[in-house]
Amino acid sequence: MTAPALAAGEPPRADAAVVEATPVPPPTAPPQLAPTISVITFGPGTETFAKFGHDAILVSDPRQPPGRREVVFNYGTFSFHSPWLILDFLKGKLSYWLSAGSLQQTVAAYRRANRTVSVQELALPPDKARALTAFLWENLKEENKYYRYDYYRDNCSTRIRDALDRHLDGRLAEASHAPAPLTYREHTRRLTVGVPFLFFGLDLAMGPVIDQPVTEWEEMFLPSRVAAKLAQLKDDQGRPLVKREYVLFEAERPAEVQQAPGYRWGWLVIGLCWGAALYLLGRLSGRAAQITHSLALALTGALAGLLGAALLVLWLLTDHDVTYWNQNVLSCPVWALALPVLAFDWLRSAPRHQRLLMKVMAVTVGAALLALLLQILPLRQSAGPAVSLFLPLWLGAGLGVWERLGRPALTARSTALNRASSAPPVARG
Repeated sequence: MTAPALAAGEPPRADAAVVEATPVPPPTAPPQLAPTISVITFGPGTETFAKFGHDAILVSDPRQPPGRREVVFNYGTFSFHSPWLILDFLKGKLSYWLSAGSLQQTVAAYRRANRTVSVQELALPPDKARALTAFLWENLKEENKYYRYDYYRDNCSTRIRDALDRHLDGRLAEASHAPAPLTYREHTRRLTVGVPFLFFGLDLAMGPVIDQPVTEWEEMFLPSRVAAKLAQLKDDQGRPLVKREYVLFEAERPAEVQQAPGYRWGWLVIGLCWGAALYLLGRLSGRAAQITHSLALALTGALAGLLGAALLVLWLLTDHDVTYWNQNVLSCPVWALALPVLAFDWLRSAPRHQRLLMKVMAVTVGAALLALLLQILPLRQSAGPAVSLFLPLWLGAGLGVWERLGRPALTARSTALNRASSAPPVARG
C-alpha cells in the first residue's frame, strides 16, 4: 500500500487539497480524436501552505472510456507521511512528483477548502494537444515523475509553464521577457501579509537573492501569473490562446492583495516597546529588578541567538540558495546565545564576567547598526521588518546593561580618582 499523497501548493509547504487517483492508462483510440487542454487555477486558501495558490492541467480526452475522460495532472504531489519530510524540506532536497486525479475529486476537495477553482480552456491545434497529452502521460511514469522541488524556480506552477511553453513552440517564454513589477520577496510579502508571523518568518529567512529583479517568466512561479499571461497570448492565427474561461467554484473570501505592503510599523512598535522595557529594567535598583532584568536579557539572547543559528544553518548547510548571504544574521547574531550565561553571572555575589557582557552587548548593538547601514547600500537585501524589530530592541538592551553595570562602574572609578586627587600629600623622608 502506498503512502497517501497530497497535492502541493506554493511555498513553504504542500497543499492538501487535491486527491491523487489511480493513474489512467494512455489512450489507444484512433489518433484523429484530439483532447482538450485546460489550465486549472486554484485560488489561495486559509492555511499557511495554501497562501500562494496552486494550478494543474486538465486533459479532457474523448479517446478515454466514460468516467476517465477528464483527468487532472498535478505536479505538486508528495508523501505527507514521509519520515524525512521536514528534514528534506529544510535541506532543500524535497522530492515532488506528477500525479493524475479525477476532476470531480479535485473540485470537491477545493470546494471544501473554500478555494476558487477557475478554468482556462486553450485553443491548441489537435497535434499540439495530442503531443502535450502524450508528454504528460510519459512524465507520469515512475521513472519520470519525480523532481526536486524549489518553491520559486521549480514548483507546480513553473512545471506547467514549462510544459505549455514546450508545446507552444516557445511563444510563452517569448512573450515573458519584460521585467516583472514585483520581486520574489514582494510577492511573498503581499501573499502572507495577513499572517504576521509567517510574513516575518519568511522575510527573516530569505537572503538578497529574492530581492533581485525578475522577469514575467520567473514571476510565473505563481499560478495566478501563469493564468494572466495565458490570457494575453495569441495562437498562430492571431486569435486568443484561451478559447474560454469559466469558474467551477467561487470562494467566499477577500480578494488577493495585488501590491506589496508598505512599511510595517508594527515591527518597529514591538521593537521599541521591547527595547524600552530592557532599558527601564536596567535603571531599576533592587534585587528583584536585577533578577527580572537578567531573565529578560537571557530570554532575548536565547531567542535571537537561536534564530541566528537557524539562519546560519539555512545559509551554510542547505541547498536553499535563497537563504544564502542573509544579512539578517546581523540582527540575530548567533553570539547572543552567550547572553543567558552572562546575564545570570551578574546575579552571583561576585560576578566574574561583567566586562565581557558589556563587550558582547556593544558588538551586538554595532551589528544591528551595521544591518541598518546596509539598507542604504546598492544591491542590498530588503530587511526592513528585521531591522525595525531588532535595532531598537538591541539599543534598549545595550543601554540597560550600561545602566546596570557600566554607569555604576564608571561612577565608582570617578569617585576613586577624585578621592585620590584630594588626599593630603604623604611626607616622605
